[in-house]
Amino acid sequence: MQIVLSENSKHMVIDRAVAILARGGILVYPSDTVYGLAVDATNSSAIDKINKLKNRRDDQKYSFNFSDIEMIKKFSNITPEQEKILRKYLPGPYTFVLTEDVAVRIPRNNIIVDIARAFGKPITATSANVTGKSPAISTKNLDPKIYLASDLIIETPDFKPSSPSTIVDISSPDHKVTRQGAFKFP
Repeated sequence: MQIVLSENSKHMVIDRAVAILARGGILVYPSDTVYGLAVDATNSSAIDKINKLKNRRDDQKYSFNFSDIEMIKKFSNITPEQEKILRKYLPGPYTFVLTEDVAVRIPRNNIIVDIARAFGKPITATSANVTGKSPAISTKNLDPKIYLASDLIIETPDFKPSSPSTIVDISSPDHKVTRQGAFKFP
């Protein structure tokens, strides 16, 4: 199902998205960078589905969307220094690697933040593409495999894509940019 996001449809979209995530389904959503794929990050079966859909290896890690820093702290231990960095740069087009297994995002002014808040759990933050292909910058250029496998596609008619998020590893005191997006760190 594809729904155009508007002020009138926003609450219905959030309700449907939460129901789909709760049953292990897949969402396509507009982020603050490119279109993304989301599943319940705490559901291993949903993670397996998205791995197969994206042709990802099982050992590849995902970053996760959170509603706010308090939610990050609920699901992951963070150091005071990490919290300071997160509070300075999030929400925004950054992904921060906290540990070998945990990378976090809080997109700026985005429907996925509202969905994560309503769902109460982290959601995967990965681009809506098959591994090795270009990220989707509109619902019109979604890979057909992703389009058909998604339970809900949230479209924003005025979506303005940008470079994927800047990834910064803050798991040690030597902060390291591992992917440069549109915004620099620090």
